[in-house]
Amino acid sequence: MDTLTPQQQRLITTYITLLKEYNEQTNIYSKKAYEHLDFHIQDCITLSILISKKAKTLVDMGSGSGLPSIILSIARPDLTITAIESKGRKTRFLQHVQETLSLSNLTVLQDDILHYAHQTKSRPDIITAKAFAPYDKAIEMAQKLARQGTALWIPISEIQYTALSALKETSFTLKSTQDNFFYLHWIK
Repeated sequence: MDTLTPQQQRLITTYITLLKEYNEQTNIYSKKAYEHLDFHIQDCITLSILISKKAKTLVDMGSGSGLPSIILSIARPDLTITAIESKGRKTRFLQHVQETLSLSNLTVLQDDILHYAHQTKSRPDIITAKAFAPYDKAIEMAQKLARQGTALWIPISEIQYTALSALKETSFTLKSTQDNFFYLHWIK
C-alpha cells in the first residue's frame, strides 16, 4: 500500500472493516480467505498501477465483494468505475461501501453482464474480472462489452499463469510483476 496516500490507506482499512462486519450477517466473502485478504487487496492495488493512465472508464464484471472495483475506485479516483454484480446481497454491500466511503467515481449496478452489455451504448476503456469466470468465458463476455481498444485485465494465480504460459496460441498476453502478481491481459 506504499503507493497510496494516507487517506486512501484509511479508506481501504475502512473497506476491510465494512467487509468483515457485513460478512458476519451475509456471507459474501469466505471467512477462510481472510488470511489472504491483504494479498488480494495488494493485487488490486498493483492492478491499479498497471491500468493505463489514459483510461477513463472501467467496468468490473461480477464485482462480488468489491475486489477489484472498490480498491480500484479508491486507488484510481481518475477512473469512472461501474461495478456490475448480479446477486442482490453483494450489490447491497457494494452500494453500502460506495455510500459509506463516498466513492463518487463508482456506480454499482445489479445486473447480468450480458444484459448490461446488450442494454448499454457506452463501451469502457478497461474491463476487469477477478474470480468471475474461467478466462475463456470472461474473454467471451468481455467481447460483448468491449469496443476496439478496450483492455481486459484478469488477476490470476501463479499456477494459472504457468498453465496458460504453456499454451501455444492465445488471444491474450500474460503479465507478471516482480512482487509475484499475475494477470491475463487481452485487448480487443
